[in-house]
Amino acid sequence: MYRALTLLTLFFLLLGPSVLWAGPPCSPPVLGAVTIAEQTPGFQVDAEYPVLCRTNPTRTVRDYVSGTIHEFKQTDPDHDLRHFPHPYELITRYAVWPVSGGRYVSVKLHVMVYTGGAHPNNWPMTWVFDMADGSGITLDRLFPNREAALTKVSTLCREVLSESLGGMLVPDMLDAGLVPTADNFSRFILTGEGVAFFFGPYQVAPYAAGEQVVTIPYENLDGFLAPDIAAATRTNRPPLPEMQKSGKNTHN
Repeated sequence: MYRALTLLTLFFLLLGPSVLWAGPPCSPPVLGAVTIAEQTPGFQVDAEYPVLCRTNPTRTVRDYVSGTIHEFKQTDPDHDLRHFPHPYELITRYAVWPVSGGRYVSVKLHVMVYTGGAHPNNWPMTWVFDMADGSGITLDRLFPNREAALTKVSTLCREVLSESLGGMLVPDMLDAGLVPTADNFSRFILTGEGVAFFFGPYQVAPYAAGEQVVTIPYENLDGFLAPDIAAATRTNRPPLPEMQKSGKNTHN
């Protein structure tokens, strides 16, 4: 009897306090959106980001958008249309995914910046939030043994991208972009099906190939996910659909 109680106690400790004592997720996950529109002769800003139902996640996304706009404006403050007759542009659009009954909410921001050249620069930015307390889910929190997990993730992503890129496959780019480091796999979200990893242009393929995404089913990550996240994603409740997207498309 004592051994059974000890094992039961150990099981709950492994799940962690975020499962045992966290409050219910706030609802609805998305309360609205903020739009920032600015236009001068040399610059155009058209940014959107979601307002989530907890303050800290909203602040995190807001601060990133504000910082990106600030850096954009510092690129060439005196941009003169007489020398380059096109205004510089910054556009952001977002999508939001809640899973596990709204416990985890992922935000994916698409950023487009044009400051001259043949085409704009595009990149993804992502966050995953635990809406029970508003904390962020980092790679280290997602994968307690990050090194082993990223080695597995890198192998799975290579299998998918080697096939899906087809004629756009450049082996050297793929090899460099899939080295199992935190920097290469820091853009991820949780979906109803699994963990989705995003790769911006030039990371794993040429610009013309565009942004790449690989979704790895949760069952393929058994033994690598944190116990509380693994338990939450095994729920029998059907995942909620994608809640909200900003309404405009960005330039490619």
